[in-house]
Amino acid sequence: MKKVGIVGLGNLLRKDDGIGLVILDKLRNNSSIFPNTFNFIDGGTGGLNLIHVLSDYNIIILLDAVNFDENPGESKFFNVSDFDTDKNSKYFLTHEPNFIKVIELTKKLGIAPDLILIFGIQPKNVSFGPELSKDLKENLKKIYDNFVDSIKEYNFFKLK
Repeated sequence: MKKVGIVGLGNLLRKDDGIGLVILDKLRNNSSIFPNTFNFIDGGTGGLNLIHVLSDYNIIILLDAVNFDENPGESKFFNVSDFDTDKNSKYFLTHEPNFIKVIELTKKLGIAPDLILIFGIQPKNVSFGPELSKDLKENLKKIYDNFVDSIKEYNFFKLK
């Protein structure tokens, strides 16, 4: 059975940038719907310290704020290939380019997971402050439900 790591990324002191960690907590609180091959990991703001985490799993799902020019609170899955480190990507990961470079490094070292997906949530405000924007707070259930429903669509994820 494939080992799946769900990694929340973000900074809780930068408003909507912390949404990945907020959703990670909601998933942890409902972890009984996931197979025991799923692990929930607080990745903070990413960085080189996550190389060993990435290498421990067959599948990694990153939860993070992503600017993809939609309404705040919209969410969807992306492939890592949708992002690049030279800023020519039409999407902006709040931890790009550093975290994308970490992923590229795992590939060069031959320790990358078989699959890396990014579940991106459109932020409204990533300025300094400890709370999510009103738009994201109002959409937490929708974001959570979208994640769980999307996971169910992947045939290799059999939720309870």
